[in-house]
Amino acid sequence: MDQGYSQNFGIGAVARRTGLSTSNIRMWEARYSAVEPQRTPTNRRLYCSRDVERLTVLRNLTQRGHAIGNIAHLGLEELKTCLNEEVATPATPQHRVLVVGDSLERVVRAGTIPGQQLVGSFPDLSGVTSYKEIPESDFVLIETETLFPETIASVRGLIQSTKASHSILIYHFTTSRTATALAKAIPGLTLLVAPVSDAQLRRECLLRFQALQDGGATLPTDSGPLPERLYTQHQLARLAQLTTTVDCECPQHLAGLLKSLSAFEKYSGECEDRNPEDAVLHTFLHRTTAKARRSLEEALQHVLQSEGISLSP
Repeated sequence: MDQGYSQNFGIGAVARRTGLSTSNIRMWEARYSAVEPQRTPTNRRLYCSRDVERLTVLRNLTQRGHAIGNIAHLGLEELKTCLNEEVATPATPQHRVLVVGDSLERVVRAGTIPGQQLVGSFPDLSGVTSYKEIPESDFVLIETETLFPETIASVRGLIQSTKASHSILIYHFTTSRTATALAKAIPGLTLLVAPVSDAQLRRECLLRFQALQDGGATLPTDSGPLPERLYTQHQLARLAQLTTTVDCECPQHLAGLLKSLSAFEKYSGECEDRNPEDAVLHTFLHRTTAKARRSLEEALQHVLQSEGISLSP
């Protein structure tokens, strides 16, 4: 091995040099065999300089829209050639996006959402109806203060005019009946209740972009509402310290499990999404954890009732 490639690094040092998180490095290694580090007798990973260079190039390519599953098998020289071609030739946006709402336009123009080309922008829905030629697009982003039954026709007409197969509508106030009717009336529409963070909007867009691509990930990512939490962190902390009336530690054990699940639910909801595959995976983990948390919350409710324990002050 060349001397330049003989230096060994721990995973923390590799993370600092590549800009990848340690969990990301482990995932790329386990799922895609992106690198194959050596192991010490104590099973500690040791990466050589070539591994660091390879991970750095892979990171740069995924940031430019390449799915890690499509490039992880390539050799280092192939990866470097691909990156050089990307840098030499500006990347062509993959998806045409039409935006309704000034705040959404700022997010799109800021480059928060990768793989998009802004083809049209309107300040509000009323401004769209007076516009004679609406650009064709792959994806529509809409934000509106209120939703009324008469809004359904306007939104449906806009999306049909653009021929977009996917869309996101962010609203502040409406009735559940109107929201349900809108979701049923327009295929491919995702409804989000404001406020929506830039990170959440990025993830939702990446999920829609993944659906537009052939051979996309097939992990289930249902768009139904997440179950609300039945217990606060303070209540779980109280239960963890509780002495029950019988020799049973189930409330304490369930409280500990719920604290861990709630923490992972929050973490998976905030994970950085570098590409559509990340978004699909993190959404799957977030929703699966939320459902598991609700199941354990209901189990805890049953235990507390059986034990006659009340969490009232």
